[in-house]
Formats: sequence, structure tokens, C-alpha cells
Amino acid sequence: MALELVTLAVLTLMYLVVVPHRPIWLDAGLGLVAVVAVAATARHTRERIWAPPATERRDRLRHSTRHLLVGTSAVALLFAIVASWTGRPGSLFKATMLGALVFFTPWAALQQMLFQFYLLGRLRVLIPASPALTLAAINGVLFGAVHLPDVELTVLTSVGGAVWSWYYLRDRCLAPIAVSHAVLGTTYYYWIRGEDLLLRWFSASW
Repeated sequence: MALELVTLAVLTLMYLVVVPHRPIWLDAGLGLVAVVAVAATARHTRERIWAPPATERRDRLRHSTRHLLVGTSAVALLFAIVASWTGRPGSLFKATMLGALVFFTPWAALQQMLFQFYLLGRLRVLIPASPALTLAAINGVLFGAVHLPDVELTVLTSVGGAVWSWYYLRDRCLAPIAVSHAVLGTTYYYWIRGEDLLLRWFSASW
């Protein structure tokens, strides 16, 4: 397992160095390939990596959804306040935001599946003595690192990744994490950076 992760780390680093500015379709394509590989070994991961949860899924889903809803709303509100302070022109809510959120959600789910279900589980096995917060922080830093060379985005996604990792360790529910990721990603690009994410994606694909 350690050799597997080291190999992935080396290949990922090479990819980030060789292709620092990547079109979304390239990242998405490689992500889909990775998800297929993770899905092929999902039974092994569930049975050997993750122990059965101690509580019912309904209770875990309710807990995760409630907490992430509050946290995500608070951060999105902070993004809106920062956007108003910086004098971002035009309305905060643009016509393409909903479309961007729709496309962002499966992309966020794909990323969270790779980093929570796959990577976090293996880190948990490799360093079993580490407390949950330490594992979450390590996984968060690794999640942020794949956003290099964008320093601001790397820092923010490291923090977000650590929070999402902690909730996955606690509740083992991907859906609320993916939605939180999609909402914050969308609001960050539209409100903090002033970029039309949907138009950027479609322009990059042609």
C-alpha cells in the first residue's frame, strides 16, 4: 500500500510539474480514469480499509448534512462580503451560476471519492496511531497540493480539504461533502475571483 501511494505521489508530482496550467477536460478525463480504478477495487477498500460504521447511515447523513450546511453557508456568506468589499462589479448572482453548480457537483464528487474514500482510507491504515485531526490535516494538504501552482487556491483547498476529511472520518458520507465543495468552489470563482466558471469551462473545451 505504501508503494502504491508513493507511486501515485510521484506520478502526480510529475503531472503537476509538466502540465502546470491544465484544461478542465484533461483533469476530468484523468479523474474519471482514477475513479474507474477506485471503483474496481471498491469492495476491497470497504472491507479491508474502512471498518463498518458504528452508527446507522441515516444518522450519519443527517449529522454531516446539518454541520456542513451551516459551515458552507457561513463561508459562502464570507465570500459574498469580501466580494462586496472589493467592489466586484455587477450582481453576485449571475445567470450561469446555477449551471456551473450543476456541473461542479459531479466533478466535486469525483474528487472527494478519490481523496476521501480512497486516499484518506489508506492513510488511516498506514498511520493508524494518528488522531483523526492529524489524518484530516494531512489529507487536506495533499488535496490542496493538486491545485498548484495557484497558491491562493492551494491554501483554501487545503483548509477545506482538511475539514471535509474530518467529516468523512466521522460520518463516512460523501454526498454532503461533495455538495459543500461544489457550492464553495462556485461561489469562490464567481464572487472572489470574478470569473464566470461555466463560460470558462466551455471556452476551454473548444
